[in-house]
Amino acid sequence: MNAAPDIAAQPPDDELIALLVACGLPVDDIGPASPAEFFAIREEGAVVAVVGLERYPPVGLLRSLAVAPTWRGRGLAARLLAFAESFAGAHGVASLFLLTTTAGAYFAGKGYAPALRSEAPPAIQATSQFSALCPASSAFLGKTLAAAK
Repeated sequence: MNAAPDIAAQPPDDELIALLVACGLPVDDIGPASPAEFFAIREEGAVVAVVGLERYPPVGLLRSLAVAPTWRGRGLAARLLAFAESFAGAHGVASLFLLTTTAGAYFAGKGYAPALRSEAPPAIQATSQFSALCPASSAFLGKTLAAAK
């Protein structure tokens, strides 16, 4: 890997779903009509890292940040997270929220703070991730994004 791989839009296809399943993330609500937009990094012709974003300005839901096990430790998750935050901010999202059962410490290190599920914005509460797919024991975190310039 000589240059940093590009981040590009990724359709919610079988390849994306296979990576999410391999990483233990929910996929029941992913399909052509899914409200999530996905962005991926490809290496050697395959999707090796992905992030999803649901936009409900002024809030958004970050979801499905996953890196194939053999590609971890190369900064791909951090690149995708920074991209998703920048993209969201440029498209009217002032605050991002997420649910996680395993990566709370990672996101806390990236500026996300614990939030009360009972105080989640209505648009976030209405998502399938929040209302059905992620267990009640999931950590709910939020971050205010830097103002778009």
